[in-house]
Amino acid sequence: MKIEEILVAMEDLLEDAWSMPLSGGKCVVSTVELQEMITDLRASLPEEIRQSNEIIAKRDRIILQGREEAELTINTARAKADKLISQENVYREAQQQAQEIIAQAQQNAKELRNSVVEYCDSILARTADSLNKSSAAIEETRKSVLKKKA
Repeated sequence: MKIEEILVAMEDLLEDAWSMPLSGGKCVVSTVELQEMITDLRASLPEEIRQSNEIIAKRDRIILQGREEAELTINTARAKADKLISQENVYREAQQQAQEIIAQAQQNAKELRNSVVEYCDSILARTADSLNKSSAAIEETRKSVLKKKA
């Protein structure tokens, strides 16, 4: 059951409740039904939170993979540079190529890192927006319920 459906059912339960005489507007509701609705509501919320945690974990894996790839590329570049440097007749060329490879590897790592951060930020922003909307709907329903209490 979706959050909105649960909230509507809770409103219906409150609307159908009968008022207790001389209680200052207090009503009698089925605690079993209300508890079931609260349980359903809680079961509906963790999906968004779980998705957010999965996105964060995915972001961390992507960043780690990017770092590992960058490190492997840098190590490969250094190994190539060391091999070229050991040969005297190509020393200068090897030094220049090694610097270019390292610079390119660092640039690739930076671009990958930036892309991952932007991707994760957009996913987290959408998740936060969804959670904010849900929170606003819950708060609006609470206010509506409290108005009916009086």
